[in-house]
Amino acid sequence: MIKLTAKIFISLLFITQISFASYIDTDADMAVVIDADTGKVLYEKNKDKKTYPASMTKIMTILIVFEKLSNGTLTLDDKFLVSERAWKEREGSSMFVEVDKEIRVEDLLRGIIVQSGNDACIVIAENIAGTEDAFAKMMTVKGIEIGLKNTNFTNSTGMYNSKNFSTVHDIAVLSQYLINEFPEYYHLFAETEFEWSGIKQKNRNPLLYKNMGVDGLKTGHLSKSGYGLAASAIQNGRRIISVANGFETKQKRSQGSSRLLTWAFREFENIKLFDKNSEVGYVKIKGASKSESSVSTLNNILITVAKSKKNAIKYNAIPIDVVAPLKSGEIAAQLEVIVPNEDPIYFDLIATNDVKQTNFFMRFINMIYNFILSFFT
Repeated sequence: MIKLTAKIFISLLFITQISFASYIDTDADMAVVIDADTGKVLYEKNKDKKTYPASMTKIMTILIVFEKLSNGTLTLDDKFLVSERAWKEREGSSMFVEVDKEIRVEDLLRGIIVQSGNDACIVIAENIAGTEDAFAKMMTVKGIEIGLKNTNFTNSTGMYNSKNFSTVHDIAVLSQYLINEFPEYYHLFAETEFEWSGIKQKNRNPLLYKNMGVDGLKTGHLSKSGYGLAASAIQNGRRIISVANGFETKQKRSQGSSRLLTWAFREFENIKLFDKNSEVGYVKIKGASKSESSVSTLNNILITVAKSKKNAIKYNAIPIDVVAPLKSGEIAAQLEVIVPNEDPIYFDLIATNDVKQTNFFMRFINMIYNFILSFFT
């Protein structure tokens, strides 16, 4: 065990020279790459600039369905009725649903994920919320709930509407949430073809056909915002999410997104600093009977770093504004992790054991001492 104080940094490894991840750029107007486990942004270009997400909107449409499947209010075998409005929706991509027919939820999901069917989205929206407008409000509320900062939905399809907007970072957060929360359904994004009404269509995600571990998510295209892709890949147990929009062509979208993912896997790695409940050191706690108290990790401590920086990581236990007594397991301090040229990362630390309060006499002496000390600081 390593003894830590508030003002002493302990290096995981010592180095004499620090290098950095190689630089990369993209033809997309905006892009972001994140690690799916830690959420760390590995690359960004106009990540918070508002854009029209086009069919990447459908990720939220699908998430609403996944959530209802997960909580038991829907099943894959439930059937939804096709309205005339949904049947008439032929602009853009289509599943080719038939009016007044009932379609299983599982088939509608494939019609959205694989075929990018706008008609399938409307069937979903109308049967869940009554109208597409009401469903879009559900989508927006859910976005706020999961932490989307600059997103508003007006439809379930992503068809152009000036008030249907998002950012590549919000789409990445949305994708991360869907993947992490609904692993039992996420596999549908990896399917490469689906046939409905005698029409077989291939998945529009071009990276599914490359040997690079891509298993989702969704393409998008509008003349006003260009070609976009939210993509996720897993290699050696590590998942990366890339979202880019504003490519000029399909080919540039495919090549550009592939390069971003390849770069992220090559240049970065995840490092587990501590397992959950690992005792990491000692800190001073106000009013404690002992001069220093043992602290441990609340959760696993996992960070994403450039491979060129991994030998330069430092960490430091920092006291927080808590006062004894504390029970074992209560938040008692923070672990500050320092990576060169990056903002510090903070993780909660808990009291390893019960922290007893000092006796009344010592508390009185400390109060007098601190009062006198205040005149000289």
